[in-house]
Amino acid sequence: MNKTFTIVLVCLIAVFSCDRPPSSQDRNSSSGAKSPIIHSLDSKNAKALLDEEEGILLLDVRTPEEFAEGHLAGAKNLDFHQPGFAEQLRQLDPNQKYMVYCAVGGRSGKTLQMMEKMGFKEVYNVSEGFKELKEQGVPVEYPDKQR
Repeated sequence: MNKTFTIVLVCLIAVFSCDRPPSSQDRNSSSGAKSPIIHSLDSKNAKALLDEEEGILLLDVRTPEEFAEGHLAGAKNLDFHQPGFAEQLRQLDPNQKYMVYCAVGGRSGKTLQMMEKMGFKEVYNVSEGFKELKEQGVPVEYPDKQR
């Protein structure tokens, strides 16, 4: 009986002493500030997010030549390879929502990390790239070509 009581007591202590991680609601309401949303998504989830949320600024971090061959409608081009790229990022509003993409996800992934370190609040990286976004049906502009 004593052994059973001890086991039950230890189990109860273990269950009730475990802290649950705070939910995003807990973090947001306790400090009054929103936690940053910085993460990657595939092209299908990127399309869904663009369809359901307004006000997301698209950042195309490919070269101007790649951008001219076709880009997502309304995207702003910042060339990842330009020497002043980090400074261009610093000039952006850190409270704006951004979705960053490139050709295959490498440059945009590095841009996401830079923006996180700079204190941006809401940034989504498309882990695939332009071709996959286009295949998902995200509207595309072709400024140099008729398609």
